Amino acid sequence: MWDKNQKHTRIKLCLFEYLEAAYEASNCGADALGFHILKSNKESWNIKAQKFREIISCLPENIEKVLLIDYDIEIIADCMNTAAFNSIQLYPDFSSEEIHELRSNINRPIKVLKVMSAQSHENIPSNFEDFILKYKNSVDAFLLDSCREGGSGKTADLSVCSEIINASPLPVFLAGGLNLQNISSTIFSVRPFGVDVETGVSTYLKGIGLIKNLAKCYAFVSEVKNVDYILGSRNIQTPN
Repeated sequence: MWDKNQKHTRIKLCLFEYLEAAYEASNCGADALGFHILKSNKESWNIKAQKFREIISCLPENIEKVLLIDYDIEIIADCMNTAAFNSIQLYPDFSSEEIHELRSNINRPIKVLKVMSAQSHENIPSNFEDFILKYKNSVDAFLLDSCREGGSGKTADLSVCSEIINASPLPVFLAGGLNLQNISSTIFSVRPFGVDVETGVSTYLKGIGLIKNLAKCYAFVSEVKNVDYILGSRNIQTPN
């Protein structure tokens, strides 16, 4: 997923809780799957880490397994050392020193995606350039969401997102309200390194909440790959 020589738009599908859905989605052509261990979860963080360890052990090696987490350094490291996640989607605004400490507390090399809101007042620091400067030497990519709270289903101001993507020296994954209806126009508009989708490939069931809709997962991946094909064909130089 991290090879910058590969020009395709990376696809990260988020919010997997059960092996059946995660295993099926891992074969739909996405690059990464996201798993949540958040303070708002009903299950404790250690129970979820144990559960995800079993799920991850059954998934293909080529799929990036990403932990979305908002706990402190010690708990994040414990979760990462329990389950074989490749990457962390980091919500807390740790300092560069704290991120270095986090990496050193994990028993293998990992990638860190720092969550960034397209609404400047939700970031620390609030200025986009200062935010990028703060993290550019300590993380591997930014996860640019429409707002601080992930999974909101709200779309971002694409003109703001485009400016951030163009200014960032690091890869930027775009999230927030993406779905089958708007993903093509969004990629054409801002050209992110990757796209991240949660509610857009889920279905809400009354009394249960969001569950992963595998038909939507396959359709979303297919649409992104179609856009990449169109963009790639436009860049082909035809002989005179």
